[in-house]
Amino acid sequence: MTKIKSAEAFMGPFSFDGKSSIAPSPPWHYAADFITVECTVDPETLEKLLPPGLTLNPQERGVVSVSFVDWQACTNGAEELLDPIRAQYRECIILASVLFEGTPMHYCPYIIVDQDTSLARGWALGYPKKIGSVWVTRTLGVSSIASPLLEAGSVFAGTVSVKDRRLADGHVKITGPADASAVTFGSKPIVALRHFPSMFEGEEDKPAVYELVRLQGENVTASPVWQGDGHLEIFDSATEVLSHLKPQRVGRGWRYSLAMTNKNNYLLRDLRNLDAAQ
Repeated sequence: MTKIKSAEAFMGPFSFDGKSSIAPSPPWHYAADFITVECTVDPETLEKLLPPGLTLNPQERGVVSVSFVDWQACTNGAEELLDPIRAQYRECIILASVLFEGTPMHYCPYIIVDQDTSLARGWALGYPKKIGSVWVTRTLGVSSIASPLLEAGSVFAGTVSVKDRRLADGHVKITGPADASAVTFGSKPIVALRHFPSMFEGEEDKPAVYELVRLQGENVTASPVWQGDGHLEIFDSATEVLSHLKPQRVGRGWRYSLAMTNKNNYLLRDLRNLDAAQ
């Protein structure tokens, strides 16, 4: 019997050499450009999206950030960078301000990505990813009307669609450098829900995996953060959670770049035994 090479075959499909895996084994190294808009949504609606163990942060009740992100990622050998379609993807990430046992954190109730490798990594980490279409304004390091520079007056935008239907668009008009209160990815610990259902008869309500985890970024580096006036519009949808999180107030926006490594999750609480504990 041919054995799977576990060092390469992190997830299926499995092959004799492990290279057909939808996602390679960690560590995963990332670099990205972020366009982030902060807003306040209906707190009662947001609260319904939280798993057991999390509550809304009373100091930031109903506050969420919506980020349009242009990512590049690779493993230790960086071979993905020689085949860029394997390395590049775009995402729209929603993060809500929450508390876990009194500690301020961010929780991701919704996220859209345009590559299956990122989708699979996200499910392993606890991000509830769906496939969609995300586009962001880029700066290409040259002074041109087609390449906005990181300076006051420049506008950076993002859009997200699922199944050919526009869900949201947002932009930030830069006014200057940000202060220390900028809401950047990882500025608070990120808590996620890992949930994999059981397919055994009679156990449909007993997930095989049901746990709160803290995502741990390592080797985090960030560029200077630029802030500005944020704009965000979320559209109606018959199926998507995001349509229920329409902003009641739109606040600041930010544009920055970030790099990090993901290798491990940290278990906060196993929710499978929650009913027994109560």
